[in-house]
Amino acid sequence: MKKSLQAIMILTALAFPSYANAEEKKEVPENIQKRYDRRTEDMKAFDKNKDGILQAEELQGSKTVKFGAADLNKDGILSPEEVAASIETRKAVIGEKYGEAMAKQQANRVKNRYKNADQNDDGKVSKEEYDAYMSKHQANFDRNGDGVISKEEYRTDGEKLPSSYLRKPEKE
Repeated sequence: MKKSLQAIMILTALAFPSYANAEEKKEVPENIQKRYDRRTEDMKAFDKNKDGILQAEELQGSKTVKFGAADLNKDGILSPEEVAASIETRKAVIGEKYGEAMAKQQANRVKNRYKNADQNDDGKVSKEEYDAYMSKHQANFDRNGDGVISKEEYRTDGEKLPSSYLRKPEKE
C-alpha cells in the first residue's frame, strides 16, 4: 500500500508539476506577508536574548515599553490625548514602512486595545488597567501551550482575534 501511494504521488508530481510546486510553496498573499514581516520586526525588538522566541519575561517587558512610550507625561495614566498621540505615532510609523491600509488597520487595533483596557470607562487607561489587559491579551499568544512564543505564534496573533481579548459587558 505504501509503495502504491508513493507511486501515485510521484506520478501526480510528474503530471502536474505546477500543482506539486504550489503545494510545497503555499504562497502567502502580499498584504499578509507584510503583516508577518511587521510582526517579526516587532518580535525582534522584544527578543532580548535573540533566540528567535519570546519567553514570558521578554513579552512582559513589551508591555512596559509600549505603555511607557504612550505615557508622555510619565504620570502612570494614559489620557485621551496621549492615547490619540500614541495611535497617530503608530499609524505614521506603520504607514511609512508598510502602507496606508496596514497603518489604518494597526491604528484601529491599538485604539480598540486602549478602549478595552479602560475597565472603569473613565476615558483614561492606568498602568494597572493596561497591564491587566495586556497580560490577558499576551496569554493568547502561546497557541500551542509550550510556554514560549515562537515567531509563527507571534506573527499570526492578529489573524483571528480571540473573544477573550474583548472586555465582557458587566451585567446589571
